Amino acid sequence: MILVPGDIFDSRVPGQDVLAKALNIFFHAKTVSCDTELVQVKGNEQDIHPLNKTGIPTVAIAGTHERRGKDMTNPVNLLNATGYLIGLHSETAIYRKDKETVAITGISGVPEAFAREVFKKIDPRPEEGCINIMLMHQSVGKYVYTDERSPGLDIEDLPEGFDLIVNGHIHWRNDCMIGPKKDTLFLIPGSTLTTQVRSNEAGKDKGVTIYDTKTKKTEFIPLKSQRKVIYKEIECNKKSIREIKEQVVEYLSKISKESFEKKPVVRIRLTGNIDSNNSRIDLSDIIAKNRDRYILSFRNSLENSKQDKSMKLLSELMENRVSVDNMGLEIMKDYAGKAKISFDCRQIFELLADGRIEDAENMLLKLPKEKIQDEKGEKTA
Repeated sequence: MILVPGDIFDSRVPGQDVLAKALNIFFHAKTVSCDTELVQVKGNEQDIHPLNKTGIPTVAIAGTHERRGKDMTNPVNLLNATGYLIGLHSETAIYRKDKETVAITGISGVPEAFAREVFKKIDPRPEEGCINIMLMHQSVGKYVYTDERSPGLDIEDLPEGFDLIVNGHIHWRNDCMIGPKKDTLFLIPGSTLTTQVRSNEAGKDKGVTIYDTKTKKTEFIPLKSQRKVIYKEIECNKKSIREIKEQVVEYLSKISKESFEKKPVVRIRLTGNIDSNNSRIDLSDIIAKNRDRYILSFRNSLENSKQDKSMKLLSELMENRVSVDNMGLEIMKDYAGKAKISFDCRQIFELLADGRIEDAENMLLKLPKEKIQDEKGEKTA
């Protein structure tokens, strides 16, 4: 079987050419003879597409990239409707091969602020007499930074009794044994290609993980023809812009002595506190000069004493310490709280994020016309 824990696509509404490529890729699994049989999908009242009963079964959930509003079709649902894969959300697909039965429960990615609430509501539980696998797509505890206002899940929040829990969302590979008796394998397979160049991804192979349901062991298989990823932090404390650029050029000259099959991806992060009024540095000339050697980019984390709050917030966003979705939800919830207005912040936010402004307005207009108090303390209708 093929399990995909979310983020198949890079956007909520992929273009037709991208969808066509996806259909072509997933169709390969349908052309292979396989004796793994779909028994049922619990929690799904719709008919299973006949194509989903052929070939090698593919089971997926929607990640944060594919997440859309409540009444909108995300691309994973589209692939499910056309029979190219089984898409799960709070559902369980049960498969049988020979005398072995496997139950796969899926929970698609949700905003971190609602993760605990969603997991408690769905309350995923293992199926009796089955090898139980759960697919999820969330930030979890120590494995990734989460905004303190939206802390996400901890290992302790994950359900017990599953043989394997596969978590997407986090782009670097990791696995550990969890549970009261260390009887659940928690696997983070990581992304199949480098999407965010950072220290914990650089130098590590990307690939797929094979899980053997009989031995309960995993095997990592790196994908071929990967680009090498190089991540470097350069300390620039109290240096001039000229000195910083010289330091960057010196480091790149050392890399150029190595040989690479493909142009490597090089990300350089500049850190430190500089005295200049402007912490921005134009490095476009260095990028242009090295275009034939590297896929080069910079992350400017330089600070100065005059840096205002908005610039620091932007810096946090660039460091992925605060997700844009979480920030938007927090701002909306904060405003609603101050204005003492009660409405479904998540649904309104999803509508606005998908450009459905009229639908959001109509939903707000349907709120009870009772007197509320705005942040100035004035009574308004």
